[in-house]
Amino acid sequence: MLRAKRHGRDSGIVIMPSDDETSPVFTPMVTAEAALRMILDEICRDIDMYLAQFMESDEESGAHKTRVALRRLTTALDSFAPLLRRKARKVARDEAKTIFRQLGHVRDADVFIAGLAERARTPALLKETDSLRRKTRSKIRRKKAIGFAARLMRSLGTGELLGRRRAARAAQAMPVGQFAAQALAAAWQTCQTHGADLAHLSEDSRHEFRKDMKSFRYLAEFFAPLWPAGDWEQFRERLQDLQDDLGTLNDLANARRRSGETGVGTQELRTLLRADTAWAEFSAQPMWWQAN
Repeated sequence: MLRAKRHGRDSGIVIMPSDDETSPVFTPMVTAEAALRMILDEICRDIDMYLAQFMESDEESGAHKTRVALRRLTTALDSFAPLLRRKARKVARDEAKTIFRQLGHVRDADVFIAGLAERARTPALLKETDSLRRKTRSKIRRKKAIGFAARLMRSLGTGELLGRRRAARAAQAMPVGQFAAQALAAAWQTCQTHGADLAHLSEDSRHEFRKDMKSFRYLAEFFAPLWPAGDWEQFRERLQDLQDDLGTLNDLANARRRSGETGVGTQELRTLLRADTAWAEFSAQPMWWQAN
């Protein structure tokens, strides 16, 4: 499948087949606007695909993967904000967050049930979760959320999403290599404001840290084609491991609150210690884009 289109002889966009349908391909000299168009196209395709899966199937992955795609979208809208019209960006972001929150109730219920022993998955509990799934589908249909991704791409295609002032046009024309370095530096600085010791953060603060790290990872993945593979890949696995531990901590905390438990279990403590150690090591290293 071709994941990039040429927008002119010297556009800097490379046309090439790819087995990875989720990786737009561009070079450092492509404009930030052209990169944004490819990134949003990929994300909106994912939203359409996974939201359809949620609407048509009871598979747990539908709600989860739609939420991942929506979070990637809000990361893109936030990171590329200098290119965008403020009002149009806010409308798109607010709608994405609304869908994200609606699906979040289903996702939390799925995670809770998955963590229960088989005997604890009572018919009443399963019925309650099925009812929640049906109600969420009804809300999505009523709010016409199924057409959200198509509306967003239409607003990008017509130029409604893009800023028209001089600063916005300058950002749109900026080489994406330069834009990416600035965006990653800003996102990384946000992550570092949480400090180096995760064990001393409250659950709410740790949740905010997790969200900031997730946004940082998505941003890094958007711009992965810009960096030598070795520079990025050596960080990617460790970053993913840290994200997995943070996700596990969040799921365990949600399940604990839902069940009414007050104590922190052994698995949660071990996961927190592992994440704390990984973050201390990771945050002390120079980042891959700084070497370029």
